[in-house]
Amino acid sequence: MRTTEEWSRLGGLVIAALAVLAACAVLIPRLLGFAAGPEAEVITALKRTEAYGLSLPIPHSAVPLTSEELHFARITVTVEPGAKRAEAFATLDFEGRLGATQVGTAGVERVPFVLKDGDWTPEPSAAPRLVAVVAALEARRRALETADAEALSRLLAPGNPGVAGPEWDELKMLRGRVYRAEAWYIRLEREEAVVTEHWRLQGSLPSRPVDTRGQRSLSLTLHGDEFLFSPGLM
Repeated sequence: MRTTEEWSRLGGLVIAALAVLAACAVLIPRLLGFAAGPEAEVITALKRTEAYGLSLPIPHSAVPLTSEELHFARITVTVEPGAKRAEAFATLDFEGRLGATQVGTAGVERVPFVLKDGDWTPEPSAAPRLVAVVAALEARRRALETADAEALSRLLAPGNPGVAGPEWDELKMLRGRVYRAEAWYIRLEREEAVVTEHWRLQGSLPSRPVDTRGQRSLSLTLHGDEFLFSPGLM
């Protein structure tokens, strides 16, 4: 039989061993990262999001874009002189939701990284191009729901005409208007995005109630850090 003192000593040894293992779990990956260089650390940080998922704030949206499944592949990293900033280029397959809207994307992502307290951190997010496209789509959805022609015009690339035509005229006449995006399926290229939108429009006209669903293709082009619609919004 072990004495109380022996059990206490054994418990102390177990606790010490667990503390050493915990320290190794933190320090060894970092030491290996230092040995492999910043490129490997950036790739590791990006791939880590696949296990933990992403919750991406969308400007002017009450809910974030949250991932259900994502996968980064074909990652290449460029490190700036001084090794404080880097940029990762990758393909991204993403499935998730923005509230009630299903969001899927495949294509090219470009992720800036900054070195903070010894760790490489994506800045502003791990999917900034996807965020920019979804922000434009959600801004368009809100502007259509409120029939705000001025807000819609700000989402158009230079040289493109504003909203007009029979579909726009009927949308403006709707009372109790609700415009929902049931799904956005996005193909991200280097300088543009092509989106298939599944939409639902509800409301009432003087002559009849309206509850219609449809599908449309939208094109966006990159201007600075934002995506704008070209050639049209509807």
